Amino acid sequence: MYTFTIKDSTTDINVIVTRSLLALAGLASLFYRSTQYYYIPIAAALALLIAAVFIKKLLQLLKGNSIMLLGIAAFILFIATFSITFTTVLVAVGLLVKKIAVIPTVAINTKGVMITKMLSNFEHEWSEFNNIILKDNILTLDFRNNKLLQLSINGNESTVDEYTFNTFCSKFIGI
Repeated sequence: MYTFTIKDSTTDINVIVTRSLLALAGLASLFYRSTQYYYIPIAAALALLIAAVFIKKLLQLLKGNSIMLLGIAAFILFIATFSITFTTVLVAVGLLVKKIAVIPTVAINTKGVMITKMLSNFEHEWSEFNNIILKDNILTLDFRNNKLLQLSINGNESTVDEYTFNTFCSKFIGI
């Protein structure tokens, strides 16, 4: 009946994962360097570690395209280490994270509440709630076990009448 998307938290996960991958690539280029060239792996490690620190600015410049950033990092890593394995793993992990990223949603219907996140899905029956309220794009789920969950929903995507939704939920809370 009602489906809400939670405000996008995938960018936060994208920043964390990309920062971690860039830092690991920097460390790999530092410790797995060839003896033939001394300064190239150090410069590559420095560039990758600086990129890991300023990841938010870089993603803003690239309009959130972390795959392009990881591709550049893979190229730098390959130049520093001459290892196709490191570069392949770097790009594969970046693509895997991009593939499994799911926009978190909350679906509310006559059966109960389904909360879908990136790595987990939770189904809750109506009997588990004291109250469910939508007010000013904040969805409040008050559980009977004294757990309170407040989710900021994306108001741009869902135009739900608060009164109708709250009335719908109050019918099932008493069951």
